[in-house]
Amino acid sequence: MSGNFLLNERLEHYIYENGVNETEIEKELREYNNKEHSQSAHLQISPEQSEFLKLIINIGGYKNILELGTYLGYSALSMALATNGKITTIDKDKKTNDIAKKYWEKAGVNKKIYSITGSALEELDKLNEKYDFIFIDADKTNYIQYYEKCKTLLSEKGVMAFDNVLWKGKVSENTDDPKVEKIKAFNSYVKRDNYFEISLISIGDGIMLCKKKNTI
Repeated sequence: MSGNFLLNERLEHYIYENGVNETEIEKELREYNNKEHSQSAHLQISPEQSEFLKLIINIGGYKNILELGTYLGYSALSMALATNGKITTIDKDKKTNDIAKKYWEKAGVNKKIYSITGSALEELDKLNEKYDFIFIDADKTNYIQYYEKCKTLLSEKGVMAFDNVLWKGKVSENTDDPKVEKIKAFNSYVKRDNYFEISLISIGDGIMLCKKKNTI
């Protein structure tokens, strides 16, 4: 393989300066997370991932978006800035949901976002519409179940994206970590399923893109 390199702090800064157009409210929320929620800050997507999601949404012209795993609302905020449609986001933590809503309102995108507080596995069974883009960033142990449930909710030309599929590179290592093993099992499951065209992208902590295969 060619083009391998280790992403260091200097290169991350370069990518941010040259490849990210973060709004002031996005930056404010990201910095708030890093300062006030440092122990769980890794649950938030990176700015370069945010830009990638915005671009995917813009290219696809996606109007109906579903997100599993709201956390402090950075990804939902970013996606709302990229669409004139609606975002439905699910998370079981009311406290973080309430913080997210304050930032959405401050950004003026709150009317685009419908927040559901509850278990993603349970709430998915209540949904009865099709989504153009589905972003999954909830608990990793249920990724295969989310994958199967979201298959039925995805529009014909829609795309699904799963975050943290590289788990800081640990998926390539021999480990007894059950969370890492769950992610490795998910990645293998998607590949073997052969239902989607897939691309595993090494941006942020890794994103798996899934799109229904074209039929001739």
